[in-house]
Amino acid sequence: MIPGVGGVPRARLLALLLLALVEVIARALGDPAPYIAGSSSSSSSSTFLDAVVGGGAVSTTSNDVTAEPVRHQRSASGRAAQPPPYSFHFAHAVYNVSIPENSVIKTYAVQPPNEPRMGLHVTPDLEVRYKIVAGDKDRFFKAEERAVGDFVFLAIRLRTNNIVLNREKGDSYRLEVKATGTRREGKSRTTLEADTTIDVRVLDANDLSPLFYPTEYAVAITEDTPLHKSILHVVAEDADLGLNGEIYYSILDETEQFAVHPTTGVITLTRPLRFAERALHELTVVANDRGIGSTSRNQASKARVKIKVLQVNLFAPDIYVQALPDILENSNTNIFGIVRVTDKDKGVHGQIKSLDIVDGDPDGHFRIKPTDRPGEYVIEVHRLLDRETAPAGYNLTLRAVDRGVPPKQSYLVTPVRLADINDNAPVFNREIYEVSVPETSPPNTPVIRLKVTDRDEGKNAKVFLEIVGGNEGGEFRVNPETGMLYTAVPLDAELKAFYTLTVSAIDQGNPGTRKQSSAKVKINVQDTNDNDPIFETANLTIYVDENEPAGTSVTKVTARDKDLGENAYISYSIANLNDVPFDIDHFSGTVRTSKLLDYESMRREYVLRVRASDWGLPYRRQTEMQLVIKLRDVNDNRPQFERIDCLGRIPRYTPIGTEIFTLSALDFDYGSVVTYRLLSGFEDGCFNLDSVTGIISVGCDLNDVGVEQRELNVTATDGTHFADTARIQISLVRNRRNLGANLKAEDGATFECRETGVAQRLTEIMAAAERNNMPGREAGASGGAADDFAMMPSRYGENVHAPEFVDLPLEVKINESVPLGTTITWIKARDRDLGYNGKLVFGISGGDDDSVFRLDPDNGELKIIGYLDRERQDEYLLNITVYDLGKPQKSISKILPLTILDENDNVPKFEKSLASFRVTENAINGTIIFRVKATDADLGQNAKITYSLVTDTKDFRVDPETGVLTVVAPLDRERQEVYELKIRATDGGGDQNTPALYSDALVRVTVDDINDNAPEFAVQDLTVRIREDVPRGTVVTVVSAIDLDSGTSSEIVYSFGENGDGEGSFRIDKQSGTIRTARMLDFEERQVHSLIVKAIDRGTPSLSSETSVIVEVIDVNENRFAPQFEDYVLTGAIAENKPPGAQVMQVLAKDADLPGPDSRVTYSTVYTTVRWKMEPPSPGPAERLRI
Repeated sequence: MIPGVGGVPRARLLALLLLALVEVIARALGDPAPYIAGSSSSSSSSTFLDAVVGGGAVSTTSNDVTAEPVRHQRSASGRAAQPPPYSFHFAHAVYNVSIPENSVIKTYAVQPPNEPRMGLHVTPDLEVRYKIVAGDKDRFFKAEERAVGDFVFLAIRLRTNNIVLNREKGDSYRLEVKATGTRREGKSRTTLEADTTIDVRVLDANDLSPLFYPTEYAVAITEDTPLHKSILHVVAEDADLGLNGEIYYSILDETEQFAVHPTTGVITLTRPLRFAERALHELTVVANDRGIGSTSRNQASKARVKIKVLQVNLFAPDIYVQALPDILENSNTNIFGIVRVTDKDKGVHGQIKSLDIVDGDPDGHFRIKPTDRPGEYVIEVHRLLDRETAPAGYNLTLRAVDRGVPPKQSYLVTPVRLADINDNAPVFNREIYEVSVPETSPPNTPVIRLKVTDRDEGKNAKVFLEIVGGNEGGEFRVNPETGMLYTAVPLDAELKAFYTLTVSAIDQGNPGTRKQSSAKVKINVQDTNDNDPIFETANLTIYVDENEPAGTSVTKVTARDKDLGENAYISYSIANLNDVPFDIDHFSGTVRTSKLLDYESMRREYVLRVRASDWGLPYRRQTEMQLVIKLRDVNDNRPQFERIDCLGRIPRYTPIGTEIFTLSALDFDYGSVVTYRLLSGFEDGCFNLDSVTGIISVGCDLNDVGVEQRELNVTATDGTHFADTARIQISLVRNRRNLGANLKAEDGATFECRETGVAQRLTEIMAAAERNNMPGREAGASGGAADDFAMMPSRYGENVHAPEFVDLPLEVKINESVPLGTTITWIKARDRDLGYNGKLVFGISGGDDDSVFRLDPDNGELKIIGYLDRERQDEYLLNITVYDLGKPQKSISKILPLTILDENDNVPKFEKSLASFRVTENAINGTIIFRVKATDADLGQNAKITYSLVTDTKDFRVDPETGVLTVVAPLDRERQEVYELKIRATDGGGDQNTPALYSDALVRVTVDDINDNAPEFAVQDLTVRIREDVPRGTVVTVVSAIDLDSGTSSEIVYSFGENGDGEGSFRIDKQSGTIRTARMLDFEERQVHSLIVKAIDRGTPSLSSETSVIVEVIDVNENRFAPQFEDYVLTGAIAENKPPGAQVMQVLAKDADLPGPDSRVTYSTVYTTVRWKMEPPSPGPAERLRI
């Protein structure tokens, strides 16, 4: 705490310190220091107090300080400090002032609060004058000066030339002011000048009234215009600014029909229009600005508004149709139905303009034609009808249009059901069917299913099929109901490979109207390997020469096969078990030698087993023939000498005719005759050769021969071939005694020869020939020789055994829902034969009248090819037959029972799947609405039905066993008027993997209304805000309530509750709930109004509800004027040495606002200099301030 100093209170000491701080800040900001006279104390007996008063509003705060003289600072030596040099200039280059427009002459412009004062600090010897030198070309303003102490104030006022300021023409001025200071020193004068700028802002005065343009408005609206919709926008303009330029709109005469927005000028509808009650509404809309003096409506601008109500076409036409239950197609029926059209409107709006078919008849089969009666029309059949073109019939959409403005229209859908006549023939899905079937297919094999449709319905669409052509041999049959084509007998592609059947489809219409169509079925009988190759001849004997080279063609055998393709391709083989010197070409059947054949040494007759095999699959078929080949001898050997290169000695005395040597030549050929011939050495006839025996004899007297040596060349021939030349050298000797060892006794001749071994070889050949062709080994002879040509055994053998079933099921059970293509079982059988004799073919011989089964002929797979239905047939007895492909063919048959098990494939069916009922909303619990009933065609658990309510509701319940629908909770039409109850009937066929089947029925329950609901406000405890100066009749808010009942019970009347009308400040429209102001509001009088709004319905008994509306009144600034002092400079005087608290002077400020808080004035001090401190008294009720 700061203690007192020198008897000065602490408060005053603080004030002095604050004053010193303010002076330092002021100097730092450039405010020139005031001129101070030479001494620190005044020599006069009294002191003047200069009060500079701004022209703005007086502050409501005050400073509790006392005035003390400012003591000048001295130097350290005790002498006064020298002031800074004086400068003649304005503290600021620009000053701001304002003055209201339309001000009277000599009105002063005022500065904004807290802005620095305009003027100059001067010395006592200066005389200052101010002058406007620029910016006032219209000479509105005048500059005045007033000296107070060491400061000369600058004031701007209006001249006295009666020129009035108009803000709308000029709202600001920039004045250039020059200050001229004159100092007189004797006869001389010193002049100083300073310049500044004054920005003058002209303040707006509410001197203009709003103006409408245009002043008359007209609009036409329909009587069904919705409430609170904008109808028209009126516009007024005011050139003033601020509140003076803001406009309030209001309707001059009180009305509940319309309202105008106070600020936008938008006129809205607040009550429903009725053309019959009033066709024209005239309003006067008033525009007032918000400035002072605009409260009187005589100063307001007005606009006339004409609102024309247009009659509206309120109701659409009603359409009533009385029609035939159905129309027979292609009949000559002319009129289908009679249509009556009415309209609840009156006058032109109730007249029917047209009735048309706008949908459901794209091809124009029907047309509308009016009758002589008003509003009555007939629906004519314009073109022949075809049920097949429109199987569902027609849904004609009728549109009725009235002559109202705008026209209204209504629609009605009328179903047209067409009754069928037998006018369509059955149609095959194809005109020509092409199919192939193996020739091994057993009888009753499915070939193809013929699909036929008939666009008719009922018995006219039921079709039977039959074969009418191409089946002369009865090879095929057709199931007349299912359309499955079967084989009827075994087929043979070799007898007939192609069939063209004509199948006829006949519907079951009435006799005389039945229609039929046909289709071609081309059946290609596929060849299978069912025929053995056949040789042209079963036995064949041929001859072949010996000594032919290997590969020599002997003969060609040919076999034929009636099959086709590879089944007819034949390969040949020699089936002899032992080797034979022959080969056969596998493809051509040409038999060739495999080595050189020799008649002399080899077998002279062969028996070949030639086998022909086809290329069929899975087995080949084959046959054999016997080919006998006999070897023919040919002269293929030359004679050969047993001895060659002989040397002989013959005495010369050997007599003529003596046989001296015998030639021996052998020929390997069978039965050949060898003869001999002389080649040389026999010219002189001394030696003779017997051509048959080969004996050489002497033919002359050897003594006469003049040579010692003779050479004979001889050969042997079989008539074709010649042996090699044999040379015999003979020496003729005379010595008889020396004959040699070989000299015969009779002739004495001796020969020595080289042996060729031909005789030995011939002996061996003859022995081999004897062995190979010994008696009893002829071809085909019984005994061991036949084994030489034994045939290789056949691969397959004969068809000895019949087929046998293997583990044939006693019974097969299948579900009726198995999909197509499902394998039921495999039929197993066996045949102990081989090849085709053991090849099995499976077939169904009977029991499949519905054509739902197929037995694969190759592997015995029994499959489903048609849809099963236990409800149609629950058991099948299939006659299963197994055939082999041997010759002769053998077969076996057995009955296979198939039991069709029930599958949950039928959904429950309701007797009535759509029903509609009505019930009052006060129906008690347990009220029975309806009993549904459904049936199921399945068996057992699958047919057990349980009822349930699918719709999520707690108001109804259905008994799961009986299907009784009952009410189980209080109903409330306002909560839900219509119930679309989906009742589900579920069978008992479901399990973990398969859901149960169900069907749904729809029961529509309509709840009839009773008056059990009070109106309900959309918003409870509504709070709105509104300005206090809005015009009377301004819409404050619209309260809206809804009554969930229907009819008159939902009609609502609005009113204020008891003591809830805001003391008469507001009124409410009983129909629309629009709340308006009933008189002018005053924030100062009451800031909040609490209204109670009541809504009552017209039900019996009536119900009501209430809500509160809090209206907060928004204060509008009505304090338009600031307090004004009598003058902007006030001067007072006080003698020195007056004690603190002494009165200096009394000032007075006035406020032009209306009496009240806005015109109450309080005072406060605003310091613009620090020479004095003033301590005003606390403000009180007095308007004068004592200083």
